[in-house]
Amino acid sequence: MVVRELKDGRAIVATQEDHAELAAQFAAHWGNDRFSQLRPYKTMVFATTYHDSGYREFEGNPPINAAKGRPYAHREDVPGFEATELAAYGKNVEWVASHDPYAALLVSMHRTGLWQNRYNVFNEPAGRLRERSPQVQAAKKDLEAKQEKAKQQLAAKTPGFENELAYNYRALQIFDLLSLYFCCDGYATEDTFKAYKIAPVRVAYDNDETVELKIVPNGHGVRFDPYPFDITPLQVSVRARVIKPVANLTEDAGLEVYQKAPRQIFNFQITG
Repeated sequence: MVVRELKDGRAIVATQEDHAELAAQFAAHWGNDRFSQLRPYKTMVFATTYHDSGYREFEGNPPINAAKGRPYAHREDVPGFEATELAAYGKNVEWVASHDPYAALLVSMHRTGLWQNRYNVFNEPAGRLRERSPQVQAAKKDLEAKQEKAKQQLAAKTPGFENELAYNYRALQIFDLLSLYFCCDGYATEDTFKAYKIAPVRVAYDNDETVELKIVPNGHGVRFDPYPFDITPLQVSVRARVIKPVANLTEDAGLEVYQKAPRQIFNFQITG
């Protein structure tokens, strides 16, 4: 779950699919006179929409952090989670592949990239990489072997595929990071955002120009510099639960609090 804790004790909790739906809104609107529209467009929006869908069953009744009275956040250590994580991503990649093999390749690369600092495509390090278990290392090796086969098959049909794939993988990471910014990471206070940047961001498929994408707080919204979207202002939204956690409940009681929590739509405005 993607969790933002408020000072009054409440927590805003979004599922991974809610977070991915927000990311997909950025993908859908990416591109203007300066920035390339994504290609293939349908594949990129589809991949972004479902890049974290493997957790649907897990998040239907999520494990509760009893000490905090809410579901575990995505950066917290969830007891016994590794086996669930590995099975979830394998199943999700297979499901995406049944609809769009190119999208499945991107989703698979997203998973293995998260185990390796997003393949270091950005300047800012994600922090010390923690040692992965033999099971994760084996899963990574298996997924990357399948990725190589998929790359060869797709490259045979698409001139310039390696360059396009590199652009699209980085783009998916940008949409993922932007969604996390609005869901949980981007707040200076409960009501205002903090400055943030992502770099290097490629501007187009057909050249190597890169920029530093700056997010600048602007009242209750933000301004992007340079502006990468096709309309301005861009209105995006995310669905989440607003819960009042009660610490040290039993897991069953904490789950009931979560399931009964009201759902709310959070809206954000981005200007250029």
